[in-house]
Amino acid sequence: MILDLKKGDLVYLPADIMLIGSWLHGTPQNWIRLDEPGSGVIVESNFNNESIYHRIHAQGSEWYVRTIDTLEIMSRA
Repeated sequence: MILDLKKGDLVYLPADIMLIGSWLHGTPQNWIRLDEPGSGVIVESNFNNESIYHRIHAQGSEWYVRTIDTLEIMSRA
């Protein structure tokens, strides 16, 4: 199921995924691998109008994360 995430939506980030800070010639230049699950806020959904990466804010910085590595956090209100 493809979700229509929007700027400001909260997403779940499972452990053992990679967050990418920037690229140089198609190669990640700075990145981190999450040791524990966490959450992030969507800054730009489907970066560059492609369904490969979202741009998120997590751990005090902006990162790119693969769309398949995120799950929308929903409330039961």
